[in-house]
Amino acid sequence: MVKQAHGFWRWPLIICVCASPLALAGCTSFALDDGIPNTAPPAIVVGAKNTPRPEALAKLDTGTYPTFAKQMTAANTQIGDAEATSSQTQLEQLGAARQSGAVSEAEYQSRVAELRRLAGQHAADAEKQIAN
Repeated sequence: MVKQAHGFWRWPLIICVCASPLALAGCTSFALDDGIPNTAPPAIVVGAKNTPRPEALAKLDTGTYPTFAKQMTAANTQIGDAEATSSQTQLEQLGAARQSGAVSEAEYQSRVAELRRLAGQHAADAEKQIAN
């Protein structure tokens, strides 16, 4: 008799464990159409109320085709090949002199500062020339 009573205490636990998922599954429902429309909300434009509406763009018909035959002019003159080559060789010579030790670090830094100052002045001069 003791053995039978010993096995019966497990049955309520087993029933509870098996019935819990079934009971919880009944609490939720899945519906494809829940009554809420799936459209985007209307756009709300925030701005001044008295702003006039922009006019529609009108086609400008001149009767001719557009042309790009006019010579385009640059805002500033381009660097020439000779000037680029001379600048490149000058910088290469300065770098080689620094690596070989012919130029001290202080002299190298002063030349670099001078070139940077020249570049800064050139940019400011070019902007003034473009503005005029």
